[in-house]
Amino acid sequence: MLADVSERCQPADPPPPSNGRAKMSDVARIAGVSQAVVSRLLRGDETLRIRDETRDRVLAVAAELRYTPNEVARALRRAESSIIGMAVHDTSNPVYSDILVGAQQEASASGYALLLADAEELARSDRTFERIVRGKRIDGLLLQRGRSTADVTIPKVAATRLPLVLVNDRTRGEIGSVALDDDAATYLATRHLVELGHVAIAHLKLGSPNARSEARVRGWRRALREAGLPDAPQLRGGHTPEEGAAALHRLLAVDSLPTAVVVSNVLAAVGAMTAAREAGLRIPDDLSIVAVHDVFFAMHLSPPLTVVRLPLRELGRRSVAAILRQLDGGPPQHEIIDEPAPELVVRGSTTKR
Repeated sequence: MLADVSERCQPADPPPPSNGRAKMSDVARIAGVSQAVVSRLLRGDETLRIRDETRDRVLAVAAELRYTPNEVARALRRAESSIIGMAVHDTSNPVYSDILVGAQQEASASGYALLLADAEELARSDRTFERIVRGKRIDGLLLQRGRSTADVTIPKVAATRLPLVLVNDRTRGEIGSVALDDDAATYLATRHLVELGHVAIAHLKLGSPNARSEARVRGWRRALREAGLPDAPQLRGGHTPEEGAAALHRLLAVDSLPTAVVVSNVLAAVGAMTAAREAGLRIPDDLSIVAVHDVFFAMHLSPPLTVVRLPLRELGRRSVAAILRQLDGGPPQHEIIDEPAPELVVRGSTTKR
């Protein structure tokens, strides 16, 4: 958890490092915070949200250990480009905008530029991509995986030659990853509908049978079971308005119609709203809809779309921080961002049953 860990160990009488030179990991371990917190605090990152006592504790440990960032050693370990690449599927997807903002802020604060690329194009020109990797044109790569062979090709080329981090991915393996609390997101969405009195709450899940999709299924199902409700229909809703519309049409063909639906992707939810209107349903009177993720136009839909907002900017920041840790010699790690927590934003697409 990034925001605060003030209940952890105190910095009284920290043991000196065995080699006589303190590392960032020493400061983080003794202060009871992550290395990302230490890094952002010591470089004066004003967006860092921690308690005053935590801030004071980290600074006290750093002073006690006489820790200062060793820029010369860091530069020797890193490549010369000062560029971090980020590959996503469909660069026009508005869900990625906040991730990119956070990643750009973290990269810029650390003296890096962020280079955006389309994953499909990178994989299609794999020889060009391999030349970029072999020539150290980038120092590390962030990959937002989708549903294509590019997700196999890119790690195969990059993973053994430069730091690679999977963005919004819960996959456990040798490649590092940073993920959102997907379980909490759909749990919060479903609980909102339960509290409004709905008892038949369907789910349009993501299109790929991956760990992120499974986590969102778990959150939906957990909220239903806590409320003593049976599972409602569950269909693949995909990631696009077209997929969401097709899924909603299939959902309306079942024998027992739901009164509400949780959609695991906001763009699919837009398509689901269109399909509901085409079927003569009124939103939210006949069908309440909640989506995962917020986008700039969600409040301008008719009716405005209720969403669960996830910390996408923090995801971008933490993903770049994970790359920087690997460039500093740290091992790949797997993180799940639980702070800031998912936030329910109630708008006009949900109502009491």
